Amino acid sequence: MKLRRLLFILPMLLVMQSYAADLTLPRLFADHMVFQRNQPTKIWGWASPKQKIKLQFDDQKVKTKADDTGYFEAYLDGKTAGGPYTLTVAADTTITYTDILIGDVWIAGGQSNMEWQMQWEVDNWEEEVKDSDYPEIRFFQVPNEFATSPQKDISAGEWLLAGPKNTPSFSAVAWFFAKQNHREKNVPVGVIESHWGGTPAEAWASVETLTETPGYEAAAEKIINPEISWEEFTEKNQAKEARKWELMRDKDGAIASGAQQVEYDDSSWTTYELPSNAKMTDLAWLRKEVQLSPDSVEDLKLYINNVVQEAFVFFNGELIWTKVWSDGIEPLEIPKELVQEGKNVITYRVANSWDNNVYFGRAGEMWLQVNGQQQSLEGAWKYSNDVESKIPESIKMYQLPSFLYNAKIAPIGGYTARGVIWYQGESNADKPQYYRDLFANVIKDWRKLWGDDLAFQYVQLANFMARKDEPSDSDWARLREAQTETLSLPKTGMAVTIDIGDADDIHPRNKLDVGQRLWLSAKKVSYGDDVVYAGPMYKSHQVEGNAVTVTFDNIGTGLKSNEDKVLGFAIAGEDQKFYWADAKIVGDQVVLSASEVAVPVAVRYAWADNPATSLYNEEELPAVPFRTDDWERQY
Repeated sequence: MKLRRLLFILPMLLVMQSYAADLTLPRLFADHMVFQRNQPTKIWGWASPKQKIKLQFDDQKVKTKADDTGYFEAYLDGKTAGGPYTLTVAADTTITYTDILIGDVWIAGGQSNMEWQMQWEVDNWEEEVKDSDYPEIRFFQVPNEFATSPQKDISAGEWLLAGPKNTPSFSAVAWFFAKQNHREKNVPVGVIESHWGGTPAEAWASVETLTETPGYEAAAEKIINPEISWEEFTEKNQAKEARKWELMRDKDGAIASGAQQVEYDDSSWTTYELPSNAKMTDLAWLRKEVQLSPDSVEDLKLYINNVVQEAFVFFNGELIWTKVWSDGIEPLEIPKELVQEGKNVITYRVANSWDNNVYFGRAGEMWLQVNGQQQSLEGAWKYSNDVESKIPESIKMYQLPSFLYNAKIAPIGGYTARGVIWYQGESNADKPQYYRDLFANVIKDWRKLWGDDLAFQYVQLANFMARKDEPSDSDWARLREAQTETLSLPKTGMAVTIDIGDADDIHPRNKLDVGQRLWLSAKKVSYGDDVVYAGPMYKSHQVEGNAVTVTFDNIGTGLKSNEDKVLGFAIAGEDQKFYWADAKIVGDQVVLSASEVAVPVAVRYAWADNPATSLYNEEELPAVPFRTDDWERQY
């Protein structure tokens, strides 16, 4: 993982450039940029007050004039896809931009699953990168900055052409989306990446909107409270953040502690039976002894899953792996020469930048493999967080309401675009009751900047966490419901990913299907293509006796189950207790019953963190999770 860049923009710092005498345009305007086809293109910037400005783009010539503050804007006529072109903007000085293409422009927003780069071990990423020489696909990455008020510009950035050199750093979801756009529409594609891992939706809305958004009024009022010095608070907080990362990444300090050595005295450490929900924090050291003989070891592998978030891994005092947050976990090869006769010690030093709570191990996924035979590492481990300094407490400023809207959206809002692709929700899953209004307001805020025609395609939360044997309620299911309800807004589309998540990883490595499903949605919503763009969606239901018949829309050329049985349906009676239903596909309907429910009153499908699902249309798009009740959360 790259160290997350935390840049705080002082209020009014960038506004000051509007008074600059020199001709200046936003950093988003640069060589190799892509303009949106068939729409007027807004060009804006700053010069001396009342300065006359001349623009030339291909055969177009436009004149405008700066206002009293030096701000100016002009519009170029829309053109069909093509290029390359040159844009010249002239006042006292002249700025020239070259190699400009005209095609489709998308804003890629959200949190870490949109941020997730190709090189962060996306499925088949190396082969995909080798085949990524598409110079008409171009990406611009908005830097990670936050601010307390809307800014006029960003601090850095450049348009990068797709190819083996640049594609590894591209958002994987956005890449697969853009590639389909380019191939199918035969036009250049520009993607403006403006996302940040671990961020809630309220960070991406304006503070004015949040003061009227249920659940966020008080937090928004705090942001605009004049008695709070955010500059001072940020300075102190960022010092703590810097110290935290310094400690977490201090390999030399960890090694110098000696806690990884075989003969280190851990007799005063706490003994935990792992895996468990034991509270572990700060720089957590974990040790376990195993008995081995080098003469009998030909092949030795270590595997412990669910190590959150970063770790140094030692075997008999030697560092064998440095894990960063974006790494997947595979069995570790342990060199045979490290094995000692008798006592051998496995040591992990784990830290979590997210919330300072360390997680370690999962049942059935903690083992040492000796010559192909697994030996469980579950059971007693020694634990201490007193070996090194404690991690300082800090808050993530970039998660605060409106701070990312101010620094990463407001400055780019004038740049003409076709639409948005959005992948977010994980950081709001603990408050699903507020998400419908919140997410809708994010979309409305962005449309104030780009216009009501801005298409908004988004990803519904994927399946994640342990699968439960019995029907249960779920905050993740309720947030998915809020995402589905957002489809009531015009020009919105949703990519369902309930079947391609990862129970063990909130960052599924399958980004190809996500990007392609987003593209299917965009084809329908933004382009108006006659395509099957989504999976079966609940339309209605009817109860007859002990059976419920559910009718679906978006069935394409028909319903089907990808398993021997139709999985994922549960029904309940008046007692609100759900039971798994026997399900049978009949045309565009599914008929449900359960022996435990004499008179069904409610149906749920895929209603869980990580549900078992099997209902699709013939076009291989999964059914949308739903419920027919409005009952309160049952824990």
